[in-house]
Amino acid sequence: MPKATTQSGPILTSLTYLFSHEGNRTVAQCLDLDITTSGGDLEEAEQSLDALVLYQIGSCYSSGNFAQLRVKAPFKYWQALDGANRLDTRHLEVEIPPVVLPVTRRSHCR
Repeated sequence: MPKATTQSGPILTSLTYLFSHEGNRTVAQCLDLDITTSGGDLEEAEQSLDALVLYQIGSCYSSGNFAQLRVKAPFKYWQALDGANRLDTRHLEVEIPPVVLPVTRRSHCR
């Protein structure tokens, strides 16, 4: 499986998504890129997050701004993974650069 790389080595080898609920919305976060969105349900929120993640990765590679691919969510969100339910792992295909990243998914009830 190819990895997103620069001359200094791999940038992204996998992604971690965290889902939570706020009111009647599902919040989806990509902790590896500090991107957050929401949707009416988990599927809608995840589709929105996938689109934002793909846009961010493509934009960073197009502009050569690889530093943006190293911006992580604040530690408190990573800590929420400890109490989150594990969902199935899936794969997200990134076209620029060509790479397939495993996405670890968890759901956290607040």
